[in-house]
Amino acid sequence: MAQKPNRYKIMERYMTFALCLDAILFILYMIVAGNGIIWLKVILTLLCLALSGALLWFLYVTRELLRQRSLWITAGAGAIAICLLFSLLLNFPSPNKYKQADPQEGSAYQVIEQI
Repeated sequence: MAQKPNRYKIMERYMTFALCLDAILFILYMIVAGNGIIWLKVILTLLCLALSGALLWFLYVTRELLRQRSLWITAGAGAIAICLLFSLLLNFPSPNKYKQADPQEGSAYQVIEQI
């Protein structure tokens, strides 16, 4: 006799995949924010918050939000959302605006000064 698939295990598999995707998007956000690409930072912020919110909403609707067996998914989605919000509020990581220009490259001002 074939064994009936466990609905919770199937849901957990999809939720784990979505949480991993959310973590990857958050890492990409941190890399993009550190390089100063604003338009991609905004897109990744919206995607990351939407995915974390969707995970938490789905857990709430299925009444799994505070259950012991699903608490790790709740904590993971909440942690990504909180870290993202703190990163936005503190503007970290951000490009170093005080970084000195490399003298080997030579700016336009240095080239004019040498002439």
